[in-house]
Amino acid sequence: MDSVTQFVLGASVGCLGLGPKLGWRAALTGGLIATLPDLDSFLPYASSLDKVTYHRGFSHSLLTQTVLSPVIAGGLMMFFKKYQLDWARVLLIVWLCLITHSLLDSLTTYGTQLFWPLNVGPPVALPSIFIIDPIYTILLLVGVIGFLYLSNKNRRRALKFNRLFLCLSALYLSLGIGAHFIVKHKAMALPQLEGKRVHVQPAPFTILYWLVLGVDENSYLVGSTNVFSTCSLIDFKRFERLPSAVPYLQDLPDDVKRFEWFSDGFFTYRTTDAGLEISDLRIGFSPSYPFTYQVASRQIDGDQFI
Repeated sequence: MDSVTQFVLGASVGCLGLGPKLGWRAALTGGLIATLPDLDSFLPYASSLDKVTYHRGFSHSLLTQTVLSPVIAGGLMMFFKKYQLDWARVLLIVWLCLITHSLLDSLTTYGTQLFWPLNVGPPVALPSIFIIDPIYTILLLVGVIGFLYLSNKNRRRALKFNRLFLCLSALYLSLGIGAHFIVKHKAMALPQLEGKRVHVQPAPFTILYWLVLGVDENSYLVGSTNVFSTCSLIDFKRFERLPSAVPYLQDLPDDVKRFEWFSDGFFTYRTTDAGLEISDLRIGFSPSYPFTYQVASRQIDGDQFI
């Protein structure tokens, strides 16, 4: 999810557990802790492909976050020493602020490497919310703003207000998960998608409209639908797919191999005047996919790639 949403989610969780003693400081603390996993975006990477595939890796691992939570909690206990916080409560809130970040990311298309460094397959993903969803963010934001406004007047009421909107935001996520399974079940029943690997995800900014992708060895199909429709997919289109770089590139670089793993097989290669490209088919619309990278250059004679 976007950084604003992650901050507000952490702020809401912080208010939930630390609000009674820290007031507005609980919101700020929770928000800052929740943004820590995304600091991996600022690390140097060897290539653009590595920057994509290593993001949401070690810093988003539930194992890493569990190990680091006592360290962060200990720092908070020292910083807020005069407030006499309960150690167990602080530890729990720190852990929740971290893991909710990763769990929320796992509900988006590209998923999260929740179990790094264990080799358990591609990033865990249950696409049920777009990476930017105004409704979800606003629900969280209303709860936090309400807490900040009411905390100086009636802190107990402020806590209940924040808790209400945190629960509403969780309900919204649950609706998205339910919609995911409804749409996928409907898509799997289509004869056009028989024998294909199917990927479904919400359209931008909503959980009402959904995009469906079906991939086989030599082609991929895309369509859209809404969660209430009993009809088949609309705007159904088929495209040719190049499943391997081997005809053009014998020695595949490690970062390209990792990108194939990262995309969970939902990728295609394409030759251009400049060279050979790989695209992740899960984001974008053919032929414009934002996660497209050149993996080899065309030689002057036009027949070979390097």
